[in-house]
Amino acid sequence: MPNVEPSAPERAPMRSVVSDVVADCLADIDSITDQFLLDVREIEGYAGSTVDGQDLRDTAVASLELLLRLVGELPLPERLTGVSDSLGHRRARQGVPLESLLKAVRMDFRLLWVAMLEKVPAASLPDFTKDAVRVWEAVEFHTIRVHAGYLDELASMAQAKEQQRAFLLSRLLTSDGKDAQLLGQAARALGVDPESQFIVAVAADHAQQAFRNRAMAAGVGQHLHEREGALILILEDLPARSGKDPAGTRPWLDQQGCFLAPPARSLAEVPLMLRIALQSVEALTPESSGRQTIRDTWGHVAAAQLGEFGPVLAQTVLGPLSAISDHERDRLIETLQSYFSSGSVSDTAKELYCHRNTVLNRLARFEQLTGYSPNKPVDAAAVLAALSCQAPVGESS
Repeated sequence: MPNVEPSAPERAPMRSVVSDVVADCLADIDSITDQFLLDVREIEGYAGSTVDGQDLRDTAVASLELLLRLVGELPLPERLTGVSDSLGHRRARQGVPLESLLKAVRMDFRLLWVAMLEKVPAASLPDFTKDAVRVWEAVEFHTIRVHAGYLDELASMAQAKEQQRAFLLSRLLTSDGKDAQLLGQAARALGVDPESQFIVAVAADHAQQAFRNRAMAAGVGQHLHEREGALILILEDLPARSGKDPAGTRPWLDQQGCFLAPPARSLAEVPLMLRIALQSVEALTPESSGRQTIRDTWGHVAAAQLGEFGPVLAQTVLGPLSAISDHERDRLIETLQSYFSSGSVSDTAKELYCHRNTVLNRLARFEQLTGYSPNKPVDAAAVLAALSCQAPVGESS
């Protein structure tokens, strides 16, 4: 009949040939697997890998059966539906490089095609070769699913590793640094030498984003940690290398609103230095320039630690200044602070734009009023502590 499609009667025999060939290959799957095992050991990443022989054979048999059933359009038993994803997950856990895994999977195309061609009757060979795309499509489907499973497992492993890292770091930072087992676990999780020196810095609240940006630009973003709202840098202070920052210095930190603790001489000292940093960073304000150290913040921390003793000390030392005008009191305190900062009468005079004798007169006036001499170290220490503990402007002293 003229309306019959010419190619219709030709497709049925082709399907029969493919079905027969697939059936023959399924019956011969062990020998095809043997060839695969010989070839896969030649792939870099498999030779000497953690994948044992039985594992390779079992996964090869399952993968080849899956591919043959896809090519022959045969039903897939439930045991084969997750073979591809499972293989990707398994090899990721075993540490097989992704490139090696995909090369092994794509090798199935050549292996199956050769095996199938050997079983095709000579008369059907020309037509059969036109259907190579079916084998390729099956292998590509398998490859895509293996790839996806591998990447999914890598993501899960990375997440688990990060969770473990965060957990161990949290335990370390809340410890006294004396648990040797914890120190070892934390060192391995962080990838550091526990006997190295460490830099510990905490960003001020107002400078956290700038601190993060500068850390990323300096290539140390992976050493940032967030803990109860604080942004913390814990950085192994490795020996200097050519072209790198000298050990113990990080110039980019100078530009940040942060507190830099004294160097931790080992991982065991990191918790202590972090506690020091968290206490000290509270003294930083938007007006604080660059990084601050113990030298800059000790007064704030000391005042907080003195508790109710602090206000009494401030009243005892500075209380007599209430007898003079606010203007004179502010001028005396300004002169004291400048003098304590430099230790030089001349430098104080330059900073305050006044005569040297004026500075001397103000220091003498302070001693006359309070009985504390700014020139005596013991008295100066008490005055400095009192200034740190005095009530903020506007509050009664």
